[in-house]
Amino acid sequence: MPSAKADFIDRIRCLDASIDIDSVQNRALTEKQHNSIARMLRNGLAVVSFASLEDFIKKRSSEAMAEVSRCTISFTELPEKLQRAATYEVLSALTYQLNLLDREDRASYIQEHALKISSTATPNFELSSHTFAHSQANVSNTVIGEILKCFNVDDPWRQMSQIASDLGLTSGLSLSEIFKSASIRRHKAAHVAGADTPPTDIKQFVKEAFAIAITFDALLSKAIQKMIENDDDFARNGIKINSNNVSFRTIRFIDGKWKEYKGDNARAFRASDDLDVLSRNARRRALASKELIVEFDQSGLVSSWECL
Repeated sequence: MPSAKADFIDRIRCLDASIDIDSVQNRALTEKQHNSIARMLRNGLAVVSFASLEDFIKKRSSEAMAEVSRCTISFTELPEKLQRAATYEVLSALTYQLNLLDREDRASYIQEHALKISSTATPNFELSSHTFAHSQANVSNTVIGEILKCFNVDDPWRQMSQIASDLGLTSGLSLSEIFKSASIRRHKAAHVAGADTPPTDIKQFVKEAFAIAITFDALLSKAIQKMIENDDDFARNGIKINSNNVSFRTIRFIDGKWKEYKGDNARAFRASDDLDVLSRNARRRALASKELIVEFDQSGLVSSWECL
């Protein structure tokens, strides 16, 4: 099964390509039928694009629960908010999900997740994949913030916005406000019959969606990394994670060459005509330094990222 990240990248890059096709672009005012169809298609893209981001948050959070379950750290040494989320707070999500299932599947579902909750009282615990972002249909900016707070991330949306700005994905804008605006646009496209989503809004959301997904993943992965390492400051002293904990490298196509950059340094660390060689060596360096690495294609759109 593809990872949450692989699915997300595929969908958002497909969204970027789809907004440029003739079917979703307006023509002359006299071509009313075409323009009406284009408007409906763009509204559909607005709904699907936001749903793709929500799906990433849900799936990545489920993956995180599996990763934490494989740590050697004891359950009682996890952040207190994470302990609460994985025990009694998860019950609201299970109740919601239960109502979505066919009657014959409900018993096995609740038994499976009840066993996982019970396991938190044992040395070999397994956390429920529905601990986060599964208690309602939609994912709100509050939910995203609360997930990261459970992993000792300080002021999550501010940290995400800072990392996005450092990566050049946004211009210092609040990712929380960007997410809320996209949510309103999705709601309008889905429920207002006369809604007209401009193609520029969808094109811009491609960059914004990548910014939110990458920074969420980077902070979440850094917290899990500290759990895997049984980091004393994180596990026992409650030290918070912020944007300073996430160092990064980027690979970009600049002036006809592929270039590797370390952090927000304007000077390239390495340059090459061979993307595969540059990417492989950059990844090796990022792995050694436990860095986030983000690769952009020739047009400047994100093509991949890894939290190493």
